[in-house]
Amino acid sequence: MNENLKYWLAINKIPNLGPVTIKKLWEHFGSIRAVWQAGAEEIWKVEGLNRPAAKAFLEHREQIKLEEEWEAVEREKITVITLEDENYPKNLKYIYDPPPVLFVKGKLDFEKAVAIVGTRKASHYGLEVSKKLAEGLASVGIVVVSGLALGIDTAAHQGALAAGGKTIAVLGSGLDIIYPPQNRILAQDIWKSGCLLSEFPLGTKSEKGNFPRRNRIISGLSLGVIVVEGQYDSGAMITAKLALEQGREVFAVPGNVQSEQAKGPHWLIKQGAKLVETVEDVLEELKFELPAVPPPSSSAPKALEIKQASLNLLPEEQKIFSLLSREPKHLDAIAVESGLSVPQVSSLLMMLELKNIVRQLPGKFFVISN
Repeated sequence: MNENLKYWLAINKIPNLGPVTIKKLWEHFGSIRAVWQAGAEEIWKVEGLNRPAAKAFLEHREQIKLEEEWEAVEREKITVITLEDENYPKNLKYIYDPPPVLFVKGKLDFEKAVAIVGTRKASHYGLEVSKKLAEGLASVGIVVVSGLALGIDTAAHQGALAAGGKTIAVLGSGLDIIYPPQNRILAQDIWKSGCLLSEFPLGTKSEKGNFPRRNRIISGLSLGVIVVEGQYDSGAMITAKLALEQGREVFAVPGNVQSEQAKGPHWLIKQGAKLVETVEDVLEELKFELPAVPPPSSSAPKALEIKQASLNLLPEEQKIFSLLSREPKHLDAIAVESGLSVPQVSSLLMMLELKNIVRQLPGKFFVISN
């Protein structure tokens, strides 16, 4: 073990001692060990030091067992990266308040990363867009960063994994407490190819105040942040504002003007954020090159026509299928557009569901399956 590591771990456990104060002390004394061993008089002399934080350090220092945290991270097979390490992410290192310690499960190794964030209460549209954007980014070697939350975050992680790419999940808790618990299996899949990451010591529970701190890491690791859905005062908007403060690019996906979850992205677009419809919009703005692909044949039929032709659908089934897309459509609207009765349409949709080409969503909305 690096001798300094136990001091980084110990100082990171002190409550009310923030990253700015820790960095200031480290820079003043020249090493974290010197900080830990400094006398009270030396600590109080540090210029511009947050006084309550300094008091917290002096009061709690004697209560912490230096070896305890290190033994815990070894048991959990967690890698620890500190501000003085060469492999500390460069993008993150130069924000105003970089985390002094990063706990990593998996492999934190990347050159280019883009964050995708948004609401937990995502629409079907939002989930589809998040997943598709993540797939597109991962397919060209860009790491997708998000926060493991339900909704947009989950879709982003899943999209990156589906493309065989890497994704980083930044937690608002210790790495031994996966939150939300519904994403434990997803978390395991993530750290097998990418990593789980947190600045919080092991045993830290997921609390409301932790998420703004987590969000600055999500944006800090990334070259840009894509907001898919979120209300104006949502956590996703906090991440977008932090990204602007850190000099990152901000992207926003337009949504339904009647949806509360579109208010955040729409406000960002009005303020000058790049409007995103496809992954190419992001790659172009960040000056990433797309891999060369052969031009499509002019005689090639559209994907939907190919799918319809290969399914051997009955005429009425084909009629219903042609009215559907990835955008949810209500049963009543399908009946009106098809000219058929609601019972007829319900029966035809059931047959299409049995063929696994149509999927029903809550509220009698329907979409084509992937």
